[in-house]
Amino acid sequence: MLQVMNSVLLIGDRSSRLSVLNRALNEFGYEVIERQEQNEDLLTLVSSLLPDILVIGLDKPAPSLLEKLALISKASPLPVVMFVEQTTENIVQQAIRSGVNAYIVADLQPQRLKTIIDVAVARFQEYQSLKDELVQTRSRLEDRKILDRAKGLLMTRQGISEDLAYKKLRKMAMDNGKTVAAVARNVIDVFNMLEEKTS
Repeated sequence: MLQVMNSVLLIGDRSSRLSVLNRALNEFGYEVIERQEQNEDLLTLVSSLLPDILVIGLDKPAPSLLEKLALISKASPLPVVMFVEQTTENIVQQAIRSGVNAYIVADLQPQRLKTIIDVAVARFQEYQSLKDELVQTRSRLEDRKILDRAKGLLMTRQGISEDLAYKKLRKMAMDNGKTVAAVARNVIDVFNMLEEKTS
């Protein structure tokens, strides 16, 4: 389900273009929370104003802006729509890698603005969802490795079966109100400390 995104930070390099975008955004019911020429400290601006969407109107994006957008994508990700007058294939690729969700070249048609933003928001949310799934999958794989290692240590040190080693870890987790993975980490740490003391 799409989250409602209404507040827009609008920046650009030409006041006439900004005026057209600002008027169209207002007509479609968006709240423009800041409207200005390109700002040197864009990351701070995004972090402090917390807009839902970033709309940018430029003649041509500078590499320094794309670097800032890449930082924003890591620190405060949000949908980014960019309107440009001129571009190159290299800049398009850089823009997409920097977190731009819609990159429109020489086609500033105010009546299409809402559709473009809707598509950008949908792409952004889909990407964030995939990113979250990837993080969760990596975390589960890491937990699995730790669990297997802890079971192996218990099996070797205590001469027990894999099934019994897992049951011990699960019981410790239940007794301490922790996850099995957290208990497995503790078990590994304890065995590592014991090894250091005996070596």
